[in-house]
Amino acid sequence: MAHIHLSSISYVHGGPRPLAGLGEPGCDDELLTRDGLGSYRETTASSLEMACDVGAKTLAAAGVTPDFVLYATETPQQGETALATNADLAVALGVPGAVVLNLAGHGCGNLGLLVQVADALLSRHRAGSALLVTADQARGRPRMMTGPLSVLSDGAAAVLATREAPAAGPALRVHGVAVRADAQGGAADVSPAGQRRTVLLGRSAAAGLKDVSGLGPRDYTHALFNNYRLSSQRFLAGAAGFAAAQLLPGPVGEYGHGFAADLLVNCALFFRAGAFEPGARLALSATGPNSWALIDVEVAG
Repeated sequence: MAHIHLSSISYVHGGPRPLAGLGEPGCDDELLTRDGLGSYRETTASSLEMACDVGAKTLAAAGVTPDFVLYATETPQQGETALATNADLAVALGVPGAVVLNLAGHGCGNLGLLVQVADALLSRHRAGSALLVTADQARGRPRMMTGPLSVLSDGAAAVLATREAPAAGPALRVHGVAVRADAQGGAADVSPAGQRRTVLLGRSAAAGLKDVSGLGPRDYTHALFNNYRLSSQRFLAGAAGFAAAQLLPGPVGEYGHGFAADLLVNCALFFRAGAFEPGARLALSATGPNSWALIDVEVAG
């Protein structure tokens, strides 16, 4: 079975702002402060500007000209079209010959979509590499999530996907991806019916990933989720069949929830801290309002 490899992660966040000064309903909820959520990140940069920033850093670190650029954002500027965005991104990154695909629609679960498309492109075609970029900023929209699930932060992350393993540096070998959807609602619906749909969606994604990679939820070293408050991460982990001890939370209190960038950011931080052992299998869980993606990766460097 062919595998793709993820390497050269880069990321950026806005500056820290105190949650208490946000002024939105729920920003003083003790459930958030109990889980260490006291701030969020804000920037004046647009999603596209952040995408250009992190994308350029990843390409410079990898020294590669990608065949494809896969870009996901749920927060384009008003009047921004996919046609113009694709051209602007390619030119800004210095890769005008790369094919840019504008992918979105799964909210904070967009990373699963990016990896699944990259896996299909690189595993079944002659392309050698694809740059994956996700960027979002919450200017002009509420930052407090229902539940309260978390608080939205402005940020972006990029990673290079390749058919061949990188010659040096930390990397993740992708063993499989499974994405499941339920358009009737998902993690944002906290009603009993919504929670049941979430559990069923998580179980379906876990079963789908096992069909692809052969591993069940309890076979992974760690399970990583978006930067939701810790009690929400524990609920989602249990819904998908992971044990509490497998959960490896990221720095929720420091960064808040940076849309679909969280998992890449947290992997980069854990690599830097030496928290990943070579050969460890990680389940990356990318959840959006109506979808759940699970990505099976092996720590390869």
